[in-house]
Amino acid sequence: MSGFDAHMRPSRAVRLGLDAVVLAGFAALLWLIVRQTGAAPTAPWEPEALLRAFFRVEDGALRPGPLGTGLINTLRLSFWSLLPAGCVGLCLGLLRASPQRAYRFAGGRLVEIFRNLPPLVLVFIVHYFLTGALAASVDWSRVTALPVLSQLLPDTAGMPAFVSAVLTLGVYEGAYVAEIVRAGIAGVPAGQWEAAASLGFSRASSLRLIILPQAVGFMIPPLTGQAASLIKDSAIMSVISVRELTFQGSEFSASVGLVGEVWLSATLCYLLLCLAVSCIGRRLERRLGR
Repeated sequence: MSGFDAHMRPSRAVRLGLDAVVLAGFAALLWLIVRQTGAAPTAPWEPEALLRAFFRVEDGALRPGPLGTGLINTLRLSFWSLLPAGCVGLCLGLLRASPQRAYRFAGGRLVEIFRNLPPLVLVFIVHYFLTGALAASVDWSRVTALPVLSQLLPDTAGMPAFVSAVLTLGVYEGAYVAEIVRAGIAGVPAGQWEAAASLGFSRASSLRLIILPQAVGFMIPPLTGQAASLIKDSAIMSVISVRELTFQGSEFSASVGLVGEVWLSATLCYLLLCLAVSCIGRRLERRLGR
């Protein structure tokens, strides 16, 4: 670190003071929201009812309530959507990084189309015109009956909408992952390509064995942010009746009137999920750095 940078860097006391101000502001905002929400005549605070809405004990077993079911389905939807998002992003990213102009053109146009379509419009197109009828014709009871998949998939009735949501998120988020892959490959020094070619590696072998392993280090931080974005974008899938957290929260709050408790709890759940993804990404980045 240069002397100028060390001189301009704030002291530890100043940093702690700024952190304290930010935390105090956040706490004051949270207190104001809770106070205003709790004061509403249609939303009395009922912590016990809220806890039962997440998980309750029945016949000696812990069972999810409406909000717990929504949280579980959000995790399921995010998990399954990561798979097509990764595949679509890798394929489009490799096209965008190809030395062939035709491949770059095709990959670029597909990325532009998917990135510039609103996800709300895209999910309607996918569900009502592409996959809805096809998914509804599949006997999902055989799939969901498998021991491994029974916990990773929703009930049979919700599978058509769930499949549409997975494909929509996979395509939409995959377009952003494609740019991350392209930028990661571009971040590897050109000398690595030349060194691989001098050793007799083909372009495909160079990409698989030399370039991509190095590019992963550049990709981890933006991929972490994109995974968090996928979790937040999953809330849009409530418009096709995917029973994720936002859909369940909307139905539950309308039926019992716990508006404040439900939406503040949903906000906290999304926040904790995104923070967990960020922590995992930082740990992966540190491991790759070592």
